[in-house]
Amino acid sequence: MVNPPGPPHPYASQPYGQPSYGQPSHGQPSYGQPYPPPGAQPTAPAWGQHPPVGGPPRCEICGGMPAVRATVRGHQGMVVLMSFLKRSGTFCRPCGTALHRRMTADTLVQGWWSPLSVVITPFTVLANVLGPRGSFRRLGPPSGGWRPPLDPGKRVLLRPAALLVTLPLALVVLAVPLLILIGLLFGDAKPDQLSVGDCVRNNVSWPQQDLEEVVCGSSPDEYRVSQELTGPGDSCKAVGPEIPYIADPKYNASGRTLCLVSAR
Repeated sequence: MVNPPGPPHPYASQPYGQPSYGQPSHGQPSYGQPYPPPGAQPTAPAWGQHPPVGGPPRCEICGGMPAVRATVRGHQGMVVLMSFLKRSGTFCRPCGTALHRRMTADTLVQGWWSPLSVVITPFTVLANVLGPRGSFRRLGPPSGGWRPPLDPGKRVLLRPAALLVTLPLALVVLAVPLLILIGLLFGDAKPDQLSVGDCVRNNVSWPQQDLEEVVCGSSPDEYRVSQELTGPGDSCKAVGPEIPYIADPKYNASGRTLCLVSAR
């Protein structure tokens, strides 16, 4: 009796020790498809598997090379609590830059809202700029990845979230020199050197002094410089019912003391 022919043996047409595509060999895993041809681009690892060990480091987000190990930090202030954030890993230039810009911009908005965070936030931003940002900028464009790299997006200071914080801070910093400049250009002129016969007006109540030189006869409460005291024992001569005298530090510093008489 002749037995009917069965299915062909999987290794019937293969030399000993050479597995057929789609079939496992002794002690080797099955790939399920022909081996990739030379020069083929790598594909994303399957779920639950890890990229091949060894060789140059690859970006853990897109798989591109070159990549560098770095840690990007962030900070959140929550009135009485704080949160220190960080993301460590191996990143290529665009993926690392995108991560740095997003976490730094979020820190500029969320990092000020507790007493200690006001001090910690500037150091966190500075650490990102001096550390990972410089490492990413030194890398070349990535290649050989299994998916497109992240889009870095706009620079940190051009993002709307960062502008909400940086613009008010910039205005506060610029306001001080601007106010000083306006005061120098448009402020009331104070008498640098008064002489006998000049007329002044005191803009505050005596004995405080805020003297402003005016044209004689232009103000009802003006005073006229009647004399200058030059010696240590000199005193103002009685010319009218009331004679105040200048004891302004500006004139004392130069050794000058002037007497005023009411011009009314």
